[in-house]
Amino acid sequence: MANILRVTTPVVGYDNTSGTKVNQENLPQNQNIQGQVKPDQVVRPDARSDASPQQEEATLKFKFETNFDNFIQQMAKSSNITEEFSSVFLEKLGTLAQSGLKADFAGKIAEFLSMISMSPQDMAAFLKTQGQSSIRYSGVFFDVLRQIMHQTGSVELRAGILDFLKRYTDMAEGNHLLESMRRLMQDLKGGMLKNPGEQLEEMSRQMNYNAANGNVQENANLLKNRILPFLNNYITQLHERGGMRENTAMLASLTARYENGDAGRLQEAFLRLLDFQVFSKHFKNLDPATLLKVLGNTEFEKASMKNGAMNQLAEIISRGVMGEAGTENKMVFKELMQSFLLNESVYMPVLHLTLPVDINGTLMFSELWIDPDEERDNGDGTSERLIKGLIKFDIKDVGFFDLFFLYGTDSGQLSLQLNYPEKLDATQEEVKTAISRIIANNGMEEGQVVLGSEDGSIPISAAFPNIFERKNSINVTV
Repeated sequence: MANILRVTTPVVGYDNTSGTKVNQENLPQNQNIQGQVKPDQVVRPDARSDASPQQEEATLKFKFETNFDNFIQQMAKSSNITEEFSSVFLEKLGTLAQSGLKADFAGKIAEFLSMISMSPQDMAAFLKTQGQSSIRYSGVFFDVLRQIMHQTGSVELRAGILDFLKRYTDMAEGNHLLESMRRLMQDLKGGMLKNPGEQLEEMSRQMNYNAANGNVQENANLLKNRILPFLNNYITQLHERGGMRENTAMLASLTARYENGDAGRLQEAFLRLLDFQVFSKHFKNLDPATLLKVLGNTEFEKASMKNGAMNQLAEIISRGVMGEAGTENKMVFKELMQSFLLNESVYMPVLHLTLPVDINGTLMFSELWIDPDEERDNGDGTSERLIKGLIKFDIKDVGFFDLFFLYGTDSGQLSLQLNYPEKLDATQEEVKTAISRIIANNGMEEGQVVLGSEDGSIPISAAFPNIFERKNSINVTV
């Protein structure tokens, strides 16, 4: 066929329109071409994944996320603890107690199930204990401290009060810090050579893990003068830069907190506060010796001593993370622990409670978020303080419930939304009648009541948008 369009095969290196030769070196180089690796030659970087310029942009980006941003991201990614726990608590925990676990771990589970067995009448007292053991800074003493913090304009006084509270917290958590250090030294021993590991274990035995909170000198001296120098010397000699170094740094941090909780240091911090007239006006008759008795007799301390069930649950979860409940359940326990820690974050501005109970043989796990400081504009220039709450509970063989409520402290009016499982053997009218009866029996006025059987659950972000709007929270990025 005749070549009507006069199409020709182009000669390499020439521009077909002008007929002039093009210098290939002046053309833009395609950086996406992956060349052959030649160890004996230095060539230009290409699009290989191991070429450093390819990664330069990613490695040089600054990360502007704060601790608060990380908290929000974890909140969004974290699964619901109530739903996660249901598979363990409602389905597996009782079975695990009777399975072939270690006798002491199975005994712990059985003991925990026994501790949460109660009647419906006992639930209110159990919930009250949970609330009191979740708020450390409660009672008249701390109410006065809050009042002084709000009234004073002295930066020195405010800083002094915060320093006092930090020392008190470290003292109150002395037993917890000791247990954390004991477990950490066990982990350190497992990563050491046999002879040094035995030496560390011998020093660890000399620790008094039953020391009273505030009595820290003996243990602190052992940690600072023998254990930590021994570990640092071991790391230096073996050039250990992995988990051994990180765990030793963590042990040093816990030691600093433990020593900061010395009772004498706490009393000294209190005496310095008495130099401020506004502080002395409230506490001039409180001597340092009596101070320790007051702090040891708060509602939090008394409730914590009675709250053995939750301490038992914490130990069960911790041991479950270590794999004592079986490898197949290890990840579930880990997610539970992460969810608990997330809900106790410094950024969580609402009270978080968990309520595992066995009511007359029926297991139920509930999770509560309570905000007592919400306000509602009445539209007439006045406002009313509201108590806002989100309650999620899962009842074995019944299903999952969501309850969101608003309670006006002045009006006594309660408005709520309840989502219940579709398979619930009751009509919506029966459920509404039962709710109305409960509200009336507790001396409250019924407001708006919304019922539904929708799938899914109410997210925390919808119930408490202030968490995500950075209200009632602070950024503690260092």
